[in-house]
Amino acid sequence: MGEWKGAWFLAKHELAKDRWNSLFTLLMIGYVLLFTLPLFRDVINGESEGLSSFATDFIYLTILPVFGFVMNQTMMRYWKDNSYTKKMAHWRTLPISSRQIALGRIIQLAIVLFAAQLVFFLLQYIMARNLGSEISAGSFALYALTWFGYSLTMAIGYVYWEVGHSGRTYFFFNLIYLCVMLLIALGISLMKMDNIVMNSLQAIEGGSWWLPLLTLSISAAAFWIGVNRMENRLENRTYRA
Repeated sequence: MGEWKGAWFLAKHELAKDRWNSLFTLLMIGYVLLFTLPLFRDVINGESEGLSSFATDFIYLTILPVFGFVMNQTMMRYWKDNSYTKKMAHWRTLPISSRQIALGRIIQLAIVLFAAQLVFFLLQYIMARNLGSEISAGSFALYALTWFGYSLTMAIGYVYWEVGHSGRTYFFFNLIYLCVMLLIALGISLMKMDNIVMNSLQAIEGGSWWLPLLTLSISAAAFWIGVNRMENRLENRTYRA
C-alpha cells in the first residue's frame, strides 16, 4: 500500500470510528461560543480591557487548537492506562509504516480541526452580525483562516507529544503549554497591549491579506516537519505501557 493511500486509510478509519464522539466536539464549540459571547461583544465594540481582553486571547490561544481532537475513550484514559502508547505499539505490529501512521494522524487532525473551526467561526460571524458588527464576510473568512493556520501548527505539536510519548509526559507537556500561554496572555494584558484577537481582525480589515497566508504557510511547514519528527520518534521510542 502506498504512503498516502495507507495514511488516508488510517485517517478514514479513525474518523469513522469517532463519528459519534464528534458530538462532544460540537457541544464544546457551543460551550465556548456561549462563554465567549460577552467577551467577543466587548472586542467588537472596542471595549476589551482587563479581564475580557486577557480571557479572549487566552481562550483563542489555548482552546482553538484543541478543536482538532475528538473526545473519545482513548483520550480520556490516556493518563490512567497510557492508551495511545498501547495503540501505537499495536499499530507497529501491523504492516503499517511509521510514516503512514504519522501522516494519517495529522491528516485526521487537519480534517477534524477544519470542520470544527468552520462551524465555530460561521456561528461566530452570525453572532457578530447580530451584535451589530459590520464585518464583511470576506474579511471574517480571512480572519478565520489566520486562526486556523495558528491552530493547526500548535495542534501538530500536541500530536507529536501524543503519539511519541507516554501519557504522563503528554500531560505535563499540556500543562507547561497552558502555563506559557497564560503568561503570554497575562503579560499582554498587564502591559496594556492591544488584544490579539481584535488586532488580527482589524489588520485583515485594514488590508493585511497576507496574515492568513503567513499562518497557513507556517502550518504547512509544521505539517511536514511534524510528519518527519513523528516518524523518527515512532521508530526510536519504547512502547512500554
